[in-house]
Amino acid sequence: MRPILRKKQIFWTLGTITLFIVLYSAVHIYVKGKIAQALKTELVSTLQVEYEELSLNLLSSHLSLENITFMHQSVLNTAKIGSLSLDGFGYLEYFRHGTVSIDLVKIDGVIAKFQTKDTTAIEKSTPSNFKEKIAIQNFQLLDADLKLVDRKTDSLLFSAEAIGIGVNDVKLSSNTVQDQIPFTYSSYTLAATSIKTALGPYENLHIDALNSDGAVVLKGVELKTKYTKGALQKHISKERDWICLKIPEVTLSKFDFKIEQDSLDVKIPSVVIKGLALEMYRNKLMPDDYTLTDMFGKTIRNLPFGLTIPCLLVENGSVSYSELVSPTTKPGELIFTEVTSVMKNISSVGSKPLTIKNKAKIMGAAPIELDWSFYEENGKHLFQASGVITNFNTEELDAFLRPNLRAEAKGTIDALYFTISGDEYVSSGDIKMNYSDFSFVVLKKDRLGVNKFLTTMVNIFTNDGSTTDEYGFRHGQIKVERDPTKSFFNYLWINVKDGILHTMVGNGKKE
Repeated sequence: MRPILRKKQIFWTLGTITLFIVLYSAVHIYVKGKIAQALKTELVSTLQVEYEELSLNLLSSHLSLENITFMHQSVLNTAKIGSLSLDGFGYLEYFRHGTVSIDLVKIDGVIAKFQTKDTTAIEKSTPSNFKEKIAIQNFQLLDADLKLVDRKTDSLLFSAEAIGIGVNDVKLSSNTVQDQIPFTYSSYTLAATSIKTALGPYENLHIDALNSDGAVVLKGVELKTKYTKGALQKHISKERDWICLKIPEVTLSKFDFKIEQDSLDVKIPSVVIKGLALEMYRNKLMPDDYTLTDMFGKTIRNLPFGLTIPCLLVENGSVSYSELVSPTTKPGELIFTEVTSVMKNISSVGSKPLTIKNKAKIMGAAPIELDWSFYEENGKHLFQASGVITNFNTEELDAFLRPNLRAEAKGTIDALYFTISGDEYVSSGDIKMNYSDFSFVVLKKDRLGVNKFLTTMVNIFTNDGSTTDEYGFRHGQIKVERDPTKSFFNYLWINVKDGILHTMVGNGKKE
């Protein structure tokens, strides 16, 4: 090859490379400048963005921002992000179809404090002019700490630490942006620690850890009244339960939700609750609460969103309930241990009966079984209940009877069976008991001595269990009117109490 031709090739090659470098540098500087300008000017009306470093590589389609600070005039106090990066921008998709296509968006190290909206301000609703199509193959939020506070009181409404979110196949368009969730996706993962939220003015919820990768696992769940038992009475004007619920682990086999036209629909195939420990306390010296209370089945039906849980299982739980009925006595306490509960057809949208099967030991000793079912017929909310108690030494109840009913019981219930059915207002049923040497001791008002006269009178009308049928049972009937201001558990209790009393003071014969 001639030297002159060789020189021309070298010249054109070097010239082409130089031109490419110049053009690339010019495009790089232009694009980088446009991004910086957009961050500073186009968002300034609502969102202020500051950052320390902006890196851009057009060849590898990589964009990153380091040490970002956000400020929003209405909902966001200062927020900081360690880094934000975008990888794999699809140039062909953008120029051919106008779709912003990105392989990976990663946000790392977020610390943000949000506040509730100013409800006094009048917001003008404007139609969305969003016309872009955005497709993100993989979105990642790593190590985020978020808080939400009440604008008026500055009290904490929600917080969570070490939040990690992964979402695949995210798509955002003018068709989705108007929805409650303004994008579609194929799958997601979620993790967080130290989750705290206020459930109204009296209770707080805390979760040590949450992990969701198909199944959802909650560790260290605690729902508790934010005040002590004594302090709560200073913040309420009528009776209210003090609650402390602790659950070491809750597993949801899957969590599917859908939002359509402001309607939320939640489906969870199964839930397992392990080691539930529930403590409830009520100060009966406070004024009564006359708010109407729905039965459990009706409450589920009237949820403001769609809920479907085919099966919920409680394993190895415990429940205690205590009442303060006198300022001079210790609250009486009922305790249930080794609680197992299987709930089926929990649904606000289905028609199948909600069934609940419970097993436990009352006062840590006597086995007890309770079965409930709730269903709807011809617009009426109905229920059925049945139960069995065996080998129960009634003196175990004295810790509850003494302060609450000013009485003590003696004797053993070898077996007690009852069945009840009814609606929201009235119920009826049957009961049979096999018991022996049963008697009541009525105490004086100070609970320190026996009221001999009342004890004698009560036991005159109480059969000690010696008069029975051929199988050793005495029978009774149940007929009760519900107090609509009380819970279903109160309804169940007065049914059983009515049946026991009728069995002991009646003729004991089956009708």
